[in-house]
Amino acid sequence: MKRIILSITTLIVATFMFTSCGAPAANNAAVNNSNKPAANTATAPAADAAAIEADLKKLVTEYAASTSKNDVAAYEKATTDNFMFVSNDGSVYTKAQRVDSMKSGATKYDSLTYDDLNVRVNAEGNGAVVIGKATVKGTNMGKPIDETVRVTQVWSKTKDGWKMASLQATNITAKADDKKAEPAPANAAKPAAPANK
Repeated sequence: MKRIILSITTLIVATFMFTSCGAPAANNAAVNNSNKPAANTATAPAADAAAIEADLKKLVTEYAASTSKNDVAAYEKATTDNFMFVSNDGSVYTKAQRVDSMKSGATKYDSLTYDDLNVRVNAEGNGAVVIGKATVKGTNMGKPIDETVRVTQVWSKTKDGWKMASLQATNITAKADDKKAEPAPANAAKPAAPANK
């Protein structure tokens, strides 16, 4: 059952990202082919996208501060009713399960901070994906945690303002400053094999 829920959640997030945050066809000629992360390619007016990005970064910071204080009311206000959380071990939790866990003390944070935030706003300006790095200490759903994870948050603009609809955490297995080794060109000379003596 957990695999089905995880698959559905992943499909929803992927569909949202594909349909909402991809580069419009008119801009395909300007696709950045470098290994650097692409800038926000949303088609919302630049001023609006920049304002939304600033608002969401502020909300993510506020979410981290209130979560560090185990403020259940702030958590409930910051998330949609159908909020889903996918933890770094692959477990999937509903908003109700998270709230119950926070109220019982099974989920209790000592600290939570975010950095390296990248915000991508959809063309309509009513949805966004935030990817960042979270450093977290405490207990999550009864399991002790002290780690740095990559997070993906899906935000939706509701009648009550921006709310987080989904959050996924993924363990970071390599140092954040490690860079992927670039593959050698196909025609690169190979080192000579040692001569047999």
